[in-house]
Amino acid sequence: MIARAKRRCFHSLRFRFFASVALAAAVFVIVMIVLNLLFFHSYYLLQKKNRLTYVYNRINEQYNGDISILDEKIKQLENRDNIRISIVNDYGEYIYDTIFARDRSFGWYNALTQNPFGKTLYVYDSNELEQKGYTFSTLNDPDGSTAYLALLGRLDTGDMLLLRIPTAALRENQSLNFVFLMISGLISLSACLLAGYFIGKRYTRPVIEMTEVANSVAKLDFSKKYTGSHNDELGELGRSINQMSDYLETAISDMQEMNRQLQIEIDEKQRIDDMRREFIINVSHDLKTPIALIQGYAEGLRVGINESEEDKNYYCDIIIDEAHRMNHLVRQLLDLSKIELGNIVPEKTDIEAYELAEAVVSKTQVMWQEKQLNIDMSGIGPQLLHGDYDLLERALLNYMTNAIDHTPEHGHISIFTTEDSCHLLLCVRNQGSRLNPEEMDKIWDKFYKLDKSRTRVSGGGSGIGLSIVRAIMTAHHGGCGVRNVEDGVEFYLSLPKNTETV
Repeated sequence: MIARAKRRCFHSLRFRFFASVALAAAVFVIVMIVLNLLFFHSYYLLQKKNRLTYVYNRINEQYNGDISILDEKIKQLENRDNIRISIVNDYGEYIYDTIFARDRSFGWYNALTQNPFGKTLYVYDSNELEQKGYTFSTLNDPDGSTAYLALLGRLDTGDMLLLRIPTAALRENQSLNFVFLMISGLISLSACLLAGYFIGKRYTRPVIEMTEVANSVAKLDFSKKYTGSHNDELGELGRSINQMSDYLETAISDMQEMNRQLQIEIDEKQRIDDMRREFIINVSHDLKTPIALIQGYAEGLRVGINESEEDKNYYCDIIIDEAHRMNHLVRQLLDLSKIELGNIVPEKTDIEAYELAEAVVSKTQVMWQEKQLNIDMSGIGPQLLHGDYDLLERALLNYMTNAIDHTPEHGHISIFTTEDSCHLLLCVRNQGSRLNPEEMDKIWDKFYKLDKSRTRVSGGGSGIGLSIVRAIMTAHHGGCGVRNVEDGVEFYLSLPKNTETV
C-alpha cells in the first residue's frame, strides 16, 4: 500500500508540476554559474576595453596639446572609472601622468621618465597601433606587484596616450560575483521551489476536485459539483463538467423514467394478456356446462327419448334455464366491458340514499322474505348521492343479492349511510361468515370465486358481479370496498362529496 501510494504521488500532476519548476530553476541557476565561470572574465575585459577605447576617443577629440583644457575632464575619468592616464610627447617627456600629478616621488614616474613605454614595462603590437591608432596589452609595475589592462594610443597631436586599469579588481569582482551568484542562486532556487509548490497546489487543486466530480459522475452520483471560482480555462472546464453532470443527470433521470413507464406498460400488457387468457379460460369454463346441458337435452328431444309430456317439458325447462344463464353471463360481460371502456358514461343527478335503498330492497323482497331475513334501513340518513341512478342501483343490487345469499335464515341485513371529510358511504352489512384478509382484494377480479360455501359473488356464481360494482364506482370517480365486522361482513360504495371536481 505504501509503495502504491508513493507511485501515485510521483505520478500526480502536482508532483510533476513541482518537479518541473524545480528542474527549470536548477537548470537556470547552473547555467548562470557556468556562464559566469566561463565567460565573465572575457566579458569583463571586453567591457573595460570598450571603456578604455571610449576614454581614448574622448581625449583624442578634445586634446590639442594643452593639457589644462582636459585637466578637469581627466580627473573625472580617473575618479569615476579608476583609470590611470599618462600622456607623453615624442621626446619621452611626461605631459601628464595620474601618479605624477599626485606624487612625483612614486616609482612609476622615475621608471617612465627613464624609459617611457619600454618593453620591460609594456609590450604592445606596433602593427595594430599603426592601423587603429591604439593597441591593448598588459602592463606590470616595475616591482611586479600590480598588473594592468592598458591601452597605448597615438593622439592626433602626435603625443602618446597610456590608459591603465588594474586587473586585481577584475579578479576580486569575479570572485565576489561568483559567491554572490551562488548565494542568489540558492535563494532563487528555494524561492522557485516554494513558489512551485504553492502554485502547483493552487492549479492542481481544481484538477483534483474536477477528477473527484468526474469519478462521482462515472458512478452515477451527481451530488458532487465543482465549486471553484477561477475565471480561466480551469474554471471553464469545471463549469463544463458541472453542466455535463446536470445534463447526464437529467438524461439518465429521463431514461429511468422512460424505462419505468416502459416497464409499467410491459407489466400492464402482461397483466392484460394474463387477464385475457384467464377471461377465455373462465368464460369457456362457465359456458361449457350450460352448452353441454343444452346440447345433451336437445339431442334427447330430437331422438325422442322422453317417454311423457312431463319429461319433455322438463328437458325444455332445463334448456331454457341454461340458455338464460348463458345470456345473463354474456350480458354481464358486455356491460362490464362497456363500463370499463367508457362507452357507458354516468348521467349524474342528485339521488336520495333512502329512495335508492328502498328500491333495491323492494326488488329483492322475494329473496329475503324466502329466507325470513330482517332488513334494517333505519341507519340511512338524509344524504343526497350524486351519480347515475341506474348504475348505482345495479351496484347496490349486487351487494344486496350477495348479502341475501350468504346470510343464514332468520339473519339480519342492515343498509346505512356514513361519511368522512371527502366521501359519502352507502353500506350493506350482513351476518354470516367473515372473509380472509388475503381474499378481500381478489374478490373484485373478474371470475374470482371463493369456496362455494363462502362465495360472496352474485350473478349466478359467475364471479363478475363485484367486478361490475368496481367498474361502476370507478366511472363515478368513487370507490368500493369490504371489511369484516364483528358478526359478518360489510360492503360499501363511496362517492365524493365535491361534485364540481367529478
